[in-house]
Amino acid sequence: MKSKLLTAGWIFMLIAGIQRTVSGFMLISMSEKDVDSIFLFILLGVMFIFITLGSFRKGEKWSWWCLLVLGFAPPVYCLIAHGVSAWPIVGIAFLLPGLIIPIKPFFCKKG
Repeated sequence: MKSKLLTAGWIFMLIAGIQRTVSGFMLISMSEKDVDSIFLFILLGVMFIFITLGSFRKGEKWSWWCLLVLGFAPPVYCLIAHGVSAWPIVGIAFLLPGLIIPIKPFFCKKG
């Protein structure tokens, strides 16, 4: 039987992946000239969705670490390189519940 915490966590991570994918398409609609940013957001969103629906949902520990790194690296870079803006903060806000809520199922010993 799957933990309710794990279920809540992967739902939050799925929302974070959808948010990042939508952000990429919003950059396209805003006629963003930086193709690298557009590709980064869409690629990260798709990776979030696939990792979440695959390994994270099953409770595999490597997927938690992978989503931690993939989740924090781009927003932290954007905050450092471009200054404080809404999108990196929103990205972190969607990411944190998905990582914090299922900590017990991922890292506590089963028994």
